Amino acid sequence: MSAEIIADPDVLEEEYIPPSLPCRDSQRIKLVYCLSPFKHRIRPYDCLCHGPPGTGKTALVKYVLDQIRENTTALSFYVNCWENRTLNLILERLAEQASVVISEVSYSVKIARLKKKLKNKICVIALDEVDKLDRKDLNDVLYVLKELGKVGIVCISNTRKYVITLDPRITSRLNFRSINFPRYSDDELLIILKHRIENCRALYPNTYSKKILEKIAELAAGDARVAIQTLRSAAYNAERAKKSKIMETDVDKGYEAVKEIKRKYELERLTPHHKLIIGILKKRKEISSTDFYNLYKREADKQGMLAKSRRSFNNYLADLIELNYIKIERAKVRGNVRLFKAI
Repeated sequence: MSAEIIADPDVLEEEYIPPSLPCRDSQRIKLVYCLSPFKHRIRPYDCLCHGPPGTGKTALVKYVLDQIRENTTALSFYVNCWENRTLNLILERLAEQASVVISEVSYSVKIARLKKKLKNKICVIALDEVDKLDRKDLNDVLYVLKELGKVGIVCISNTRKYVITLDPRITSRLNFRSINFPRYSDDELLIILKHRIENCRALYPNTYSKKILEKIAELAAGDARVAIQTLRSAAYNAERAKKSKIMETDVDKGYEAVKEIKRKYELERLTPHHKLIIGILKKRKEISSTDFYNLYKREADKQGMLAKSRRSFNNYLADLIELNYIKIERAKVRGNVRLFKAI
């Protein structure tokens, strides 16, 4: 019989939202302040939660939405825009959460039904991963959602620039309050891991050491999601090996597994245009910024795809750089020429 290390596996799942979120008090206070007007039946402020992956943006927003749901009469909604990349899909998710039955496919019908359901009600709508929408689509989404009634919008994005450079008619209307989520320090990740283990009782006592948690925090490099999933994988590795404690070798194996799973997950969620760009780069040692967009347009045409605008293309490149699929260097020539290479 194997040794028991994991006391509650649910606590280590990515979707788990703990009863409290350590090391994000200032962000929580700012978000609650932005949404607080709903207590006086006034439309909440719109806000933008931005920062690198694994910095607690989604967890905190979901935590606050849960508090609104449990303690007030206001309505709250959450939609992941990477999984729902069109206005039509976003409206469908909102309708489902509002218990509005819509069989028609028309935008106007969906919007009319939602308006009727939300009439005179205060609402908070959280849009996660908005930077995965094309800018035109995001402009349309934000415009339509603000027309639904007394709606406060919370946008979650890896970058602040993506949202603040939208159509000025949209940004002036929403006037986002910005909430920054920086990478966690190693000490903060250590606090988060201890909280998940001790306060949330993820592991049995005496099955880990401070040294092990410090190693996980260092490997995670500011990403709480990677830290918690590495702990989870390491704990399972130790249990399978019938150990009574998590060892450094379990952490090393766990970290490598998490990196691989994360990379495959990200690859599956990439659009055909992201994958096309990766494919173009893999065929060449390097491509200059002056040539890349034209190569992309030609390859898209060959594959029967409609090439996106240069702005969208640049957004795809930014995504792939952030995900470490490609890297960028300055070319050794005059001017602002850059070189792109596959990693």
